[in-house]
Amino acid sequence: MFATAHAWTRTARALSVGAIALVSCASFVSAETGCTAEERREALRALQTQVLQAVPRQLDSLEKAIQPGGPLSGCRLGHGHVVMAHTGAVPVGCSRAKGPMPQLLQYAPSPSSSPADWLDFDGPDGPYRVIGWAYTSPYQPGSRPPTLRCVADSEWFIHDAGWHLKDGSMLTTPGAMSEPPRPKLDVDIYYWHRPLWDIHFWIEEDGLPTISYANPRAPGGGKHLPDDAAYYLVGGRKAPPPKPTRQ
Repeated sequence: MFATAHAWTRTARALSVGAIALVSCASFVSAETGCTAEERREALRALQTQVLQAVPRQLDSLEKAIQPGGPLSGCRLGHGHVVMAHTGAVPVGCSRAKGPMPQLLQYAPSPSSSPADWLDFDGPDGPYRVIGWAYTSPYQPGSRPPTLRCVADSEWFIHDAGWHLKDGSMLTTPGAMSEPPRPKLDVDIYYWHRPLWDIHFWIEEDGLPTISYANPRAPGGGKHLPDDAAYYLVGGRKAPPPKPTRQ
C-alpha cells in the first residue's frame, strides 16, 4: 500500500488523530474496499489492461498528439514539456475524458534525454512512452472521491488549487474554490485550477499497477512542486504524501 503500517501509525499520531490499523495489505483491503487481496489484484490488473488498450503507448510528439485530430485531441500539457520530479514524466491532462480514458496520462521522456533537458516548457524530449495515469474529479470540502472498484477512499489525494506557471511549477492558492486575484509577482502564469481529487497509477510489467502519489521508479531530476500542492486526508487532517511501495 502507500506506506507500511508503522509509517501510517507514526503519521496518524503526529496528527493526533489516533492510530490507523493498516497492519497488512489484506486487512487494509478488506476494511477499506470490501475486496479481498486477490480481488483487488484482479481489479487493478484489469484496470491497467483497459487503460493500455485506450491510450497511445508511445508518442513522438506530445504537442502534435493534443492537436485536433491527434490521438489525444482536446488534452493539455498542464506543465508544458517540463518533467515533474516526483513522477519522472510529463503530465498530459484530459479533464473531459470518460472511461476507459483517464483524466491524466504520464509520459516519460526519451531515455536519450537527460535531466538537463527536462525543464524547458516548450522543448520536447520525445519520443515519449506512457508510464502511468491518473483519475481526477473536482474536490469540495466534505466530499468523497469517485468510486473505483477495490480502491479505498484513502488512496485518493487532493491536488490543491493554484496557478500553473510557465516554468512548469505551481503557485498554490490553498482551498480556493474560485480563482483569486492574480498575484503581483514576477511569474508567468499559464492557468489556474480549483482543488481536485486525484489518484496516480504507475504501470508495472507484471500487469499489477502501483497506486502512489510519486512514481516509485522516478529517475530523479525535473521540477519539484510546492510541498502543499498535494496532500492526503487522514482523520480529516492534511498529511503529506507517503513514500511509494508496491501493492
